Order: sequence, then structure tokens, then C-alpha cells
Amino acid sequence: MSARPSPRKRKKKVSPLRRLFGLLYALVFTVSLVIVAAFAASKFLIRPPEVDSQVVFPAVNPTHIPEQHASTQLVLHRTPGVYTCLILGADDGNGNADTIMLGVFDTTDKSAALISIPRDTLVETDGREHKINAAYGLGGVELVKETVSKMLAVPVDFHVMVDLDAFVAVVEELGGVWFDVPMDMDYEDPTQDLYIHVKAGYQQLNGEDAMGVVRFRYGYVAQDLERVNTQRNFLAALASQTLTAANLPKLPALMGILHDYVESDMPLDDMVYFATQAVGMDMTANLTSITLPGEWISPYIQLEDEAVLELVNSLGIYQEQVPMDALNICH
Repeated sequence: MSARPSPRKRKKKVSPLRRLFGLLYALVFTVSLVIVAAFAASKFLIRPPEVDSQVVFPAVNPTHIPEQHASTQLVLHRTPGVYTCLILGADDGNGNADTIMLGVFDTTDKSAALISIPRDTLVETDGREHKINAAYGLGGVELVKETVSKMLAVPVDFHVMVDLDAFVAVVEELGGVWFDVPMDMDYEDPTQDLYIHVKAGYQQLNGEDAMGVVRFRYGYVAQDLERVNTQRNFLAALASQTLTAANLPKLPALMGILHDYVESDMPLDDMVYFATQAVGMDMTANLTSITLPGEWISPYIQLEDEAVLELVNSLGIYQEQVPMDALNICH
């Protein structure tokens, strides 16, 4: 008697839902692999920006230069991995820069500094005294870069020129920015189409209110000095609330806004390099913001020499200490 054939095992049917999850898993895995590979490649393929390893400044008073610098020129050596960028806000309606800041990024220890330069700071150009914000109207971005560099004895590697409308567009894209407004802000200037009405306190600002907060100055006792503090604090809040996982899907739109509203001489590969170096950086702990120390002596803010020198040397831009004679502060 022949053995009965064993019953054929029935093939297990895979449900459409399980198949869908399988496809999604494969898709997520593939995308993750591509992202990891791209990030790893960026670490190896994207090179640090090339900047001069040393900076030469004319000695203002050679007799006061330390012996190791005793010459008609002062040579300072750059600290590797430390870069600077001048940040300018678009003109204030009179052809002058509305906001002037110097950013310093140390890619080695993942720290950054944001130095606000009051727009009323007294400077001199070709023998003529004026406020530093007027340098933009007199010679554009290049004259502002040159003025800041000479005044503080620092190199300016890049510049970023931001249209103030960018504040409106970015804040709107983020759905608002939470910020502690320091005081009631009420100001109107129809000639600039500027209408600011924002109450004091911690609140979620929309785009128009955010722009009003960073432009408001006439209600402060020390007008420009207090205004730049508010601008810095707002930028810090904007940065910390932008660099979150929840906002990753908005990055393409934000990049589009930056493309439309920001003008810069920083090459794209350098931007990518700085972005990769900033990954994981704690913006709260590792971002220092400060205003150039000075005193209001109408109609200018005159910088305090010793305090400015201490600030410049704290930035770590050079391997040596910057001597006082290297600064070009006007009084």
C-alpha cells in the first residue's frame, strides 16, 4: 500500500497592511541610510573655509607695541577653526544700516559669540566723523566691513546682509516666536510705513510684531544701547526655536526665504560646512551675546577702549593678545 502524499502547506497570505508597513520600513531605512551617508561624506568631503593664517595691521603708535611686535606693522596669527561674519540689517529708510553685528564661530570647541555694534557708534572715514551705520550709505557693505575691521582689529571673513522682511517671513513660517518683550512698544513713522504696537511680556510674536520689536528704539532710555540688547535676545530666541526636530520639515521653506531675502559673499560649500559643525551645538550654553561697551555722548556712542580691548581678546580670534595700539577707536 503506497504512502499517502503529505498535505501541501498552504502559503500564508500577507495582509495589505503588513505589506504597507514593510514598504514604509524599507523606505525609512533607505532614506536614513542616505542621510547618514551624506552627513558622513560631508565630514570628509566638505573642507573648512580657507582664510589667511595671519593678519597685518599698521601700528597706530609703534612706540607702544610690545617688543615682539616692534615694527611699523603688527602681525597677528589666526586661531585655526575660528571664523568671523559681519551681519547687517537692511537700511533704515535713510540709506543707513539698521543693524550691525559681528558673529564669531569657533568650530573646534563649538562656541559662538554675537557682538552688537550700536549704530550710533562714532567712527571716522577719510578724516570725516560719522555714526557707523552711515558707513553703509557712504560705501556699502565693503566700507562697513573695513570700518569694523579697523576699529576692532579683527578680520571679517564673510558678510550676511538681511532684509528686515526676512524676520516677518521666517517668523510666519515657524508659526510665531515666543519672546519676552521688555516694555510696551508704541511708535509710528508713516514715512517708513512703520507702525509698532506691542505690549510688554512673554508672548508669541507674529512676523509683523517681531519686526517691530527688533526695530523699536525710541522708548528706551539709552535708545540704541538697549535696542541692540533686545535684538540680540530676539535672535537667540529665534535660533533656539528654529533649530528643533519639530521644524525639520520646514527647512526647505526656510532655505527658500533665506535665498530670497539674504545677500552674502559666503560660498554655498562654506555654509554647508558651518551647518555641519553646528550640529549638536547647545545654543543656550555656547552662544555668548554682548554689546560693544560704550557711553552715550550726544550725538554719538563713544566706545570704552579698555573694555573693548578686553572683549576683542576674549573672542579667541588670534593666538596672541591684541595690543591697544591695534584698535582704531574714535573719540
